[in-house]
Amino acid sequence: MKPHTTRTGKCISGLSKWCAYKHIYTVISTLIRGGKMSDLTRAGRNIALLGLFCPIFWFSLFTGADGASLALHATHSGIVFCFGLVIVVVSLIKPK
Repeated sequence: MKPHTTRTGKCISGLSKWCAYKHIYTVISTLIRGGKMSDLTRAGRNIALLGLFCPIFWFSLFTGADGASLALHATHSGIVFCFGLVIVVVSLIKPK
């Protein structure tokens, strides 16, 4: 039972790098700790790209999901994308 749990844990941690909310948490914690601007810019770019290429949205779009479901996923992806852009702009404007 132990190897299965370890394998599952590795799979989940491998998938977590694609989660926009994990990146948003990282950016907020970096902002609080006063991290480097280049790190914030890169993280904001990654969040924006995750919002743009959200697999749940694209899967819904290509499988013919109903309009309400597609609108929900499009709105969610748009919010994540805009949040990433705001982070990039703030990190570029903020004095170094």
